Amino acid sequence: MTQSEKKAKQSEIINESLSIPKENLLELGTFMYFTVLKGRQRFSFTTPIEGYLNILLCDSSANCTFSIQSENYLIQSGENILKPVNKASYLEFKSMSSENKVLLMLIPSDRLPAFHVKYLADKNRFQHGLLTKADSRINLSLQQILSLYEEDSYLNQLKIQSILLEVLVHQVEGLYAENESKEIIVNKDHYDKIQLVKKLIDEDLSKNHSISELAKAVGTNEQYLKKYFKQHFGKTVMNYITESKMEHAKKLILMGKYRVSDVARMTGYKHSTHFTTAFKKYFGIIPNSLRYTFLIAHEGARLLPEISNFLQNLP
Repeated sequence: MTQSEKKAKQSEIINESLSIPKENLLELGTFMYFTVLKGRQRFSFTTPIEGYLNILLCDSSANCTFSIQSENYLIQSGENILKPVNKASYLEFKSMSSENKVLLMLIPSDRLPAFHVKYLADKNRFQHGLLTKADSRINLSLQQILSLYEEDSYLNQLKIQSILLEVLVHQVEGLYAENESKEIIVNKDHYDKIQLVKKLIDEDLSKNHSISELAKAVGTNEQYLKKYFKQHFGKTVMNYITESKMEHAKKLILMGKYRVSDVARMTGYKHSTHFTTAFKKYFGIIPNSLRYTFLIAHEGARLLPEISNFLQNLP
């Protein structure tokens, strides 16, 4: 075979390997409009698309007003709103404070298909938009966008687009409030309260919360809390507490820095024996067995006398 024939054969192989059906190619990216507004100003435009207006107001800003087709709305400091808009709608935004920093986005309906389906199925629920509070992640993203927006460049535009997508994903994730069965919790107030309960549990696993105390802390009753916590997380409040404590205990033991009595205290057990019973019930082994398995793996022969002493004291 000549050299030219070999090259022809190689070319055929390469061409065959790159033969990808067109329908397997997915379009990447989300087509959006956006602008950043600072200080006192009035901004107006006619929407070029049908979709969703997304307004994010930095938490250091004062309240602002906006109108869509002469219908007025108020947005307060640290709030986000995702509002459906029709094509060719007239929108006017008013900022009356020199401290205001605002991000406006327009997203086509077909770029938020799953959310758009939910909107079409329940327009009454979403007619005034979806209002949420900005969290630390949103605030950080806004600060990054504002900083990049100061120095316009192609690279900065790519970075801004990436951050805008992250902001949008984070907002939609929060608004969906899905449980483990991928069902939407209709009342977002339920979602906010059970998320706060989860946060209270996770913040300090050395505490022993009761359902009544948790319900009171978030401003609800026990039945309400038990119903919606299980609906969202797929487990009861007490099961979640036990699971969180045991998984945390396991991590602490595997760090090799703490005695079992210390781990018991750090997960809310006054007596090591009670902790050992709970740990064995959950994992099927006692904490000391896990601890010494870790020590053998990481410390080796140096700890053989301690291990021998432990084994001699086993019942």
